[in-house]
Amino acid sequence: MSTNYLLEINKLNTKIFYKDSVINAVCDLDLELKEGEILSMIGESGCGKTMSMLSLTNLIPKNAKIVSGQIFLEGKKIEINDEKQLMNIRGSQISYIFQDATASLNPLFSIGEQIREVFEVHKKLSRKESKKAAWEILELVNLKPAQTYYSFYPHQLSGGMNQRAMIAMAIASKPKLLIADEPTSSLDRITEIKILELLKDLNRKLNISIILITHNISIIENFTDSIAIIYGGRIIEKGDKGAVLHNPRHPYTKALLDCMPKKRNAGKFLNTIKGNVLDLSKLPAGCKFNPRCPHAMEKCLKAEPQFKEISQSHFVKCYL
Repeated sequence: MSTNYLLEINKLNTKIFYKDSVINAVCDLDLELKEGEILSMIGESGCGKTMSMLSLTNLIPKNAKIVSGQIFLEGKKIEINDEKQLMNIRGSQISYIFQDATASLNPLFSIGEQIREVFEVHKKLSRKESKKAAWEILELVNLKPAQTYYSFYPHQLSGGMNQRAMIAMAIASKPKLLIADEPTSSLDRITEIKILELLKDLNRKLNISIILITHNISIIENFTDSIAIIYGGRIIEKGDKGAVLHNPRHPYTKALLDCMPKKRNAGKFLNTIKGNVLDLSKLPAGCKFNPRCPHAMEKCLKAEPQFKEISQSHFVKCYL
């Protein structure tokens, strides 16, 4: 365990148990995040992005279990079975922004009251103090005038405004780490850009580290510092943004980049990745991408590759 990282995950394994099958949702996941860093976790739906991040604070479903691995926050081990410790971490040190803000917000309370509650619970402020703090945080996420938006209910706001309210709740306790799970998936392109700009601005102003979960590489180039590509519940390539985007070394990373719309290909069909997303209950031997990989060799079918250092800030799991 290194003290150079805000977050360090070592060999994390999470399984989901069903009556007739076991889903290997997170497999030997290794990840590091520096203080103040923005990291984008990228992969197709069903690759284990969300489950890996929910595992950090044991917010996984009842039929799931973290079976092994270690998680460190600021050098201190997170004991995933210590509910008292986890309650102190959730919301105050690690906060989440989920995909559908409208569904995540309580329709029976104004957004101001929901934000105020965060200050009462985590900062132990009085009702008057927490209301003032809620106004300040609404101003910070550009919901102005704050006193007006404080009294609005979720159904009275647009999708983008609800997402801003959700962000306000997430950052109210000044967490060290903010995990944004597809925070722009239901928004139009202009609102999407504004939300990402807001998150980057908060990252700079409050020095909050951010992990952005997304399947859309096109939105992160001007947002992120580093990238982790996930497939089959495991990180298969990671490194600085420039290294991964401009010198991808894993066939899956290259395939994801090839699926992005490009001006020079206007009017042509988009590329697609052949085959289906991996069934996490029936993992193949060897490299988990081998059934879809055009470059699969015999050893790819037998043994899973380990991380190889391409450069000081670029690592890949691939025999090529």
